[in-house]
Amino acid sequence: MKPDWLKKILPHVIAIGILLLLAILYCKPVLDGKVLSQNDNIQWQAMAKQSLDYKATHGTTPLWTNRMFGGMPAYQIALESNEPFGISFFNSLFSLWLPKPINFFFLAALGFYFLCSVLRVRPWIGVLGAVAYAFSTYDPVIIGAGHDTKMMAIAYIPAVLAGILLLTQKKYLPGLAVTTLFMSLLITMNHLQVTYYFFLLLGVLGIVFAVVTIKAKDFKHLIFTALLLGVALTISIGVNTMNLWTTYEYSKETIRGGKSELTKNVETTKGSGLDKEYAFRWSYGIFETFTFMVPNLYGGSSQAPLDEGSETYKTLTGLQVPAAQAESMIKAWPLYWGDQPGTSGPVYLGIITCLLAILGFLTIKSWHKWWLLVISILAILMSWGSNLSAFNYALFDYLPFYNKFRAPSMILIIPQLTFAILAVLALQALIEDNNKQSLFKPLKLAGMITGGILALLLLASATLSFGNANDAAMQAQFAQMAGGNTTVADSLMHALHADRASIFRYDLFRAIALAAIAYFLIFYYLKGKVKIQWMAGALVVLMLIDLLQVDARYLNSDNYSEQLKYNNEFAATPVDQQIMQDKDPYFRVFNLTHSDPFSDAMTSYFHNSVGGYHAAKLTLYQDLIENQLSHNNLHVLNMLNAKYVIVPGQQGQPVVQTNPDALGNAWFIKSILWVPNADAEMKALDHLNTRDSVVIDQRYKSAVTTDPVFDSAATIKLVKNDVDAISYTSTSKTPQFAVFSEVYYKEGWKAFIDDKEVPYARVNYVLRGLSIPAGTHAIAFKFEPKSYFLGEKISFASTLIVVLLLIVAAVVTYLKKKKQ
Repeated sequence: MKPDWLKKILPHVIAIGILLLLAILYCKPVLDGKVLSQNDNIQWQAMAKQSLDYKATHGTTPLWTNRMFGGMPAYQIALESNEPFGISFFNSLFSLWLPKPINFFFLAALGFYFLCSVLRVRPWIGVLGAVAYAFSTYDPVIIGAGHDTKMMAIAYIPAVLAGILLLTQKKYLPGLAVTTLFMSLLITMNHLQVTYYFFLLLGVLGIVFAVVTIKAKDFKHLIFTALLLGVALTISIGVNTMNLWTTYEYSKETIRGGKSELTKNVETTKGSGLDKEYAFRWSYGIFETFTFMVPNLYGGSSQAPLDEGSETYKTLTGLQVPAAQAESMIKAWPLYWGDQPGTSGPVYLGIITCLLAILGFLTIKSWHKWWLLVISILAILMSWGSNLSAFNYALFDYLPFYNKFRAPSMILIIPQLTFAILAVLALQALIEDNNKQSLFKPLKLAGMITGGILALLLLASATLSFGNANDAAMQAQFAQMAGGNTTVADSLMHALHADRASIFRYDLFRAIALAAIAYFLIFYYLKGKVKIQWMAGALVVLMLIDLLQVDARYLNSDNYSEQLKYNNEFAATPVDQQIMQDKDPYFRVFNLTHSDPFSDAMTSYFHNSVGGYHAAKLTLYQDLIENQLSHNNLHVLNMLNAKYVIVPGQQGQPVVQTNPDALGNAWFIKSILWVPNADAEMKALDHLNTRDSVVIDQRYKSAVTTDPVFDSAATIKLVKNDVDAISYTSTSKTPQFAVFSEVYYKEGWKAFIDDKEVPYARVNYVLRGLSIPAGTHAIAFKFEPKSYFLGEKISFASTLIVVLLLIVAAVVTYLKKKKQ
């Protein structure tokens, strides 16, 4: 006979084992030694290469990197604490140290299963809900693209919500411990946009909970829950102080949160946030929202494959295109025709999840359905972005911090969560309600709503154009491919529209079939003709077939590479090898072979780059890009010490050009040009000879202690650039003013002359300048941001509090159960 504790825990062990097995099977290529090839992750490895190499050599991660945009804080790329123990241990623990991407799916499923346990639903229902949440199509889409931190943040949201719901259930100590732990982990993932959306959800939940408790006159519970939630949030912020403080400090200097000092950019930086056009570029289409139920409603992804039965293939071969070439062409065809500039895939929640969610709203009797409904509607409205501009532009202007984020479609992670919760609560209500007869009415109504939507989509398929604003450019491209033959272009466009319509209808009929099977399973269960075990198993299998079949369109064996092939992504090209023969590593490279050198980080893998890729560039540097670098100002390239420029050769291959006028790491100038403001400073750079002169905004006059006196024999040389600490030596007979080819960033960089801290100025809009007295001196710049070093100590202490809280909660809970 099994002991009671084993009877209680065994169903959960089996359920978690099933979820683990599903994650492993879906990501099986990893077990065969293959590596997930993700473009964004490849870019990240290029960005972080200098930091990772430094850590391997020195044992600590540097706080600055020279590899991108002339230099930027490295903790915005690869943030690590040097303390002996951190909250990230729990991340590895809950992920079971599983390889990527198995860990993503397992962690998301585990977190949602835990939430289901808190909601007191049966284990098999928890498995179904975990599958609905973890395998919703948005997850494999972003994993394939390499949005790792976003996926990890999404994975932790259900667990944080579980802790908060424990508090609402008056399980105060466990609720406090669980909320604190998982909220800390959510914030640690450093995806502030996902965290922001979660707090919107929490705000709606809090309002509904307050209404419910006030109506029940349970003021003590409301106040105590709010206080404990405040404690959990405070500790979580403490755990992430280093991360949050450095990010907040940096954000004020970037395009995400800082204002340009140039007056011509005032409108685009109004409110210290992003430009509206940029922020709302990825707005989900209003009609596109029905991808929740029909994934290929708008064609799927921007570059999707077609088969040999497609109209496009038939048209290409009919135009005498060789079959092999036609097959190659249709492997990536422009099938997406929605409102977004492009997409890697739709937000598909699953037709069965949607059916159950609708049923859930009709059957759930608890207060939960109201906050679930409200936040779902709000998220959908916000996802429409510029397609509902009157509403969303107002939020952008007045909702705190909302103007820091872009891509409104990302908020659809909220319906991904809420629909899954409604689905599990619907099934739990079906099982718990002893009056099965009363459930037929809401089931039929849910079926009518779902069926009605699918029927309207079927009718719409007869009237839709299956085209968008990009089709004109696409037609022009087809005409160019056909040597200017517009008849051929028209034929290809007609075939494209026909294929879009075909895949629309295929997924629509697929949805109708799956929804009908799920509906009748539940219907006959209520009739007593299908046992609960059969219904349960059939629904789980049906949902797996539904979601995994669509997921495989966006994350499959093609997304994995052999380790050797993956490593070749980072192989040095002949151009890289040529540049690396230079024995002086302290120069920069400007790579013009990319369509946009400021949106590609691969150059940074081997070289200090003038360009790079990062979502939050320093505003000063962005201004320089727009006003000087984009106009090929050679004097500005010289001051950035761009010793090598990579350009396309005659056959398109990369070719290296040496820039003999690069000014090196530091130099003395002959004269200072003082200007009244940033506009004048930038304007002066248009024609400034940066070798002999420097332009300085008069705001920095107090940092310039002497006027330079020309000395032809004066020298200044770089001794060592240790990333966070740079040392020089100078010799001169007269006072000098030195310009350093280092990006100005006031939050942490300190200047020293002979070990004595001295002020320095921002010069040439983005660089550092320093007055140096006559004589021989040791000069140093050290990057010592208080936000990092003090924040690190606060984070470590707060992590210890979390551990203590978990221990106390576990012991007290155990003693209570033992006493009972």
